[in-house]
Amino acid sequence: MGSKLRLCPAPLPASAYRVVDTSWETDEDSPGPRCGHTLTPVSTPSNSSSSSGSHHYVGPRLILFGGATAIEMSSTGAGIRLAGVTNSVHSYDVLTRKWTRLQPSGEPPSPRAAHAAAAVGTMVVIQGGIGPAGHSTDDIYVLDITSAKSRWHRVVVQGPGPGPRYGHAMDLVFQRYLVAVSGNDVFVWGALFLGRRVLSDAWVLDTTQKPYQWQRLNPEGDRPFARMYATVSARSDGMLLLCGGRDSSCLVRSFYSYFTYNKCYSMPIA
Repeated sequence: MGSKLRLCPAPLPASAYRVVDTSWETDEDSPGPRCGHTLTPVSTPSNSSSSSGSHHYVGPRLILFGGATAIEMSSTGAGIRLAGVTNSVHSYDVLTRKWTRLQPSGEPPSPRAAHAAAAVGTMVVIQGGIGPAGHSTDDIYVLDITSAKSRWHRVVVQGPGPGPRYGHAMDLVFQRYLVAVSGNDVFVWGALFLGRRVLSDAWVLDTTQKPYQWQRLNPEGDRPFARMYATVSARSDGMLLLCGGRDSSCLVRSFYSYFTYNKCYSMPIA
């Protein structure tokens, strides 16, 4: 008998960064240098229609919101101050590699940075963040880009919630539950922007149930260290991955924490 041919998978190409050439029509369309903003991927079906009933194509886009356009050093050199905090919205078309400044109708969020954002269908949810006066917020806004004309909506939430915070992270689990974790809860205005307390809590909001309400999660197992400026990412099986961030002493946390969300409960699996 002849020998069997064994097929081996080809090696995966090495990961590498590369610069992507982008374009824009006017200077206003370019987002420019900034920090503390969010960049949220959103894909709108090609058969969606505008308010006039005409169909239009949107496709995969990255929605950039807010952030600070400058960082100022304190006179004592002991810290930094955010400057040029904005509430501008820019859209990046992944296919054409083109930036466009959006001018949504409706009530916009106040200028802010270090907020959290997540995509819910064809909408981008913005929560929390810090403003130019150094105060954090706990409000929720939705940017609806389903139609050709984008629009802001302020979301009314009943009962207690995460409270004013910045530097937190948020993602959508099971295409239904917004989960917000960690962050810093208050800014104190003074010579510097100072946070009062770094947090390790987790909150969930069911986007399909009205009236909207936040519910605090109490996961079992090893609670992650309190942290801010971490990242979270939800998997399709309901697992939320929390990675990195720093604590009040500026120590960087590089390990992962895992928990699975099911209905209104959180269960650790590692």
